[in-house]
Amino acid sequence: MELLFETLLITLVAAFGFSHDGVGSTMWNRPIVIAPLVGLVLGDLRTGIMTGATLELIWLGAFPIGASCPPEMVSGAIIGTSFVIKSGADPSAAVALAVPVATLVLMIKNGLRVLITSPVICAHADKCAAAGDAKGVERTEQLGWVFEITSLSAIVAISYYLGAPFIQDIVASIPPFINHGLQIATGIIPAIGFAMLVKMIITKDVAAFFFGGFLLSAYLKVPVFGVALMACVIVSVILTIKKNNNVVLKEDIIDDNEF
Repeated sequence: MELLFETLLITLVAAFGFSHDGVGSTMWNRPIVIAPLVGLVLGDLRTGIMTGATLELIWLGAFPIGASCPPEMVSGAIIGTSFVIKSGADPSAAVALAVPVATLVLMIKNGLRVLITSPVICAHADKCAAAGDAKGVERTEQLGWVFEITSLSAIVAISYYLGAPFIQDIVASIPPFINHGLQIATGIIPAIGFAMLVKMIITKDVAAFFFGGFLLSAYLKVPVFGVALMACVIVSVILTIKKNNNVVLKEDIIDDNEF
């Protein structure tokens, strides 16, 4: 009975994660959000937070690039976190199970879209559009959204109910050459994601700070949290200097007006 109740709660967490696309891509499907929810359901919030942070580093730069989709993070985060909590393993152990599971669920997700969503749901939406039925198109889109949430949540629920060993057996049954290709793709996608992020945000004014953080971590062995704290201090100093410069400039303007 306890396992059934936990499975029901895990299903709700999965549905919550999978629903993010339908309400404006809220990003609550990220491991940093999903894993603590799993920890809360299973009574170990601390491990959930630690596992979520670990998995977030794996998928930090992962997002869709053209027709290429990153591994399905919600399923990987749920199964990986539940495995760590149930087995008492280290949070880093979640990676070994989460990434293959996420890749496998992505394949199932794409299969559902090819076999059902595109030929059935999209075809019905096209008929509604041809008939000028805007409400029909909207309802069809919502139906497809609900179908995807329900089917993927069911897959996660069944996986959790059957247990991590069963999932590991399924992953192990995949031919080695496919697993090897998936591992390479899983490694490339985050790298491309990081490159695109850097291209969008890096400028001559902030490039020194990025390299400074890298040097602190790589050569001085400062932890990531320490680098973040130092960044907060630097930002505070810069804001204080700008504030003082604005005050001085304002006083100069007032003095000029007096003459």
